[in-house]
Amino acid sequence: MSKVNRSGTREVIFKVFQRCMAEFQAGQILWDLDDVYGRTASMTGISESTVRRIVDEGFKNNGKFETPGKHRRGRPKKEMDNFDICALRQKIQFFYTVQKEVPTLRKLQVIAKTDLDFDCSLEVLRKILKAIGFTYKKCQNNRKALIEQTHIAAKREEYLAIIKKNRDLPEELKKDIIYLDESYIHSSYKVTKCWQSLNIEGVTKDISKGKRYIIVHAGSEKGSVPNCLLIFTGNNKLEDYHSEMNAHNFTKWIEEKLIPNLHEPSIVVMDNAPYHSVITNKAPTSSSRVDEIKLWLLENNIDFDPTLRKPNLLSLVRKNKPLPSYHIDNLLGEYGHTVIITVI
Repeated sequence: MSKVNRSGTREVIFKVFQRCMAEFQAGQILWDLDDVYGRTASMTGISESTVRRIVDEGFKNNGKFETPGKHRRGRPKKEMDNFDICALRQKIQFFYTVQKEVPTLRKLQVIAKTDLDFDCSLEVLRKILKAIGFTYKKCQNNRKALIEQTHIAAKREEYLAIIKKNRDLPEELKKDIIYLDESYIHSSYKVTKCWQSLNIEGVTKDISKGKRYIIVHAGSEKGSVPNCLLIFTGNNKLEDYHSEMNAHNFTKWIEEKLIPNLHEPSIVVMDNAPYHSVITNKAPTSSSRVDEIKLWLLENNIDFDPTLRKPNLLSLVRKNKPLPSYHIDNLLGEYGHTVIITVI
C-alpha cells in the first residue's frame, strides 16, 4: 500500500517544482522539461512519477491540495425483513421461557449474526427492538395478584350475608334494598379527544365546562324513591364535587328527603365516602393533644394516672377503644332501617 502524501507535503513539492520551472524558464540552467521533474524529485526525495501526479493536481486545482480521507471497511448495509423480525421475537421469547435468562443486546447481537446472518452494531439492534415494540424497563415481580386487605373482605362478607338473609325471608317480610349515591354533571359537555394530524389541529377544547350540578338520589328495583332527588349548583370548580357534598349537606338530605319518603324499614346501601361514615364516638389518635386524650378517658369512665405521658395514655385508649358508632347508621336506625357500607 502506497503512502499518502498529505496536503501540506504536496503543496511544498508543488512549490519546489514551480521554483525549478522558474529557473528553467529564466535560462539559469540548461535542462529540458523532463530534467525539471527529475530535479524536483531529487530535491524532495520522492519518485518522479509522484512529482508529475502532484504537479498535475496543483495546476488543476490552482495550487490547492486536500488530504484524502481514510477508506474504512464498514459492515454491509442490510435491513431486517418481516421474517427476520419474527425470528428475532421468537429468540427473545426463547430466552425468557426456555433459558430463563435476560436477553441482553450483546446476546441478541450474537444470535442475529449467527442465526439470522444479520451483522449489526448494538445501537442498530437497540433501534430495531424499539421499532418493533420492545421497551427496556423495570423487570416484573411475582406479585401479580391484587392482595385484598382483610377488613375489606370482611365488609363484603357482611354485605353478602345481610342481602342473602333478606332474600331468604318470606315475601311479606322482605325489606326493600335502597341504593343511594352522588354524582355531578356540567351544563355543557366538551369532547376531550379528537382526530388530529400535523396539519390539522382539530377542535379547541374550552377550558370552562359551564356550571356543575351535583345530584343526589336513591332508588331500588322498584324505581327511584319519590321526592328524593336533590340537585344543586356547585360553586367550587377547582376541586372534586365531594368538597361541596359534605357531611352537613348529606345529613340534611337524609333527614329531609330520604327518611320522610321511606315508609317501611329498608336496607340502605351506600359506599364508604367520608361523609357517609362520620364516627360519633371517635377515639383520640397520636395527633390529639394530651388534654383531649384525658377528656376522652374521663367521658368513657376509664381510670388513669394524671401523671402519665402521651404514649401511655394512647395505650389506654387502644385497650379501651369501643367499636365505631356512625352518625348516619344511628340516624337511619332510629327509623328501623339497616345500613350497609360497600367498601371500594
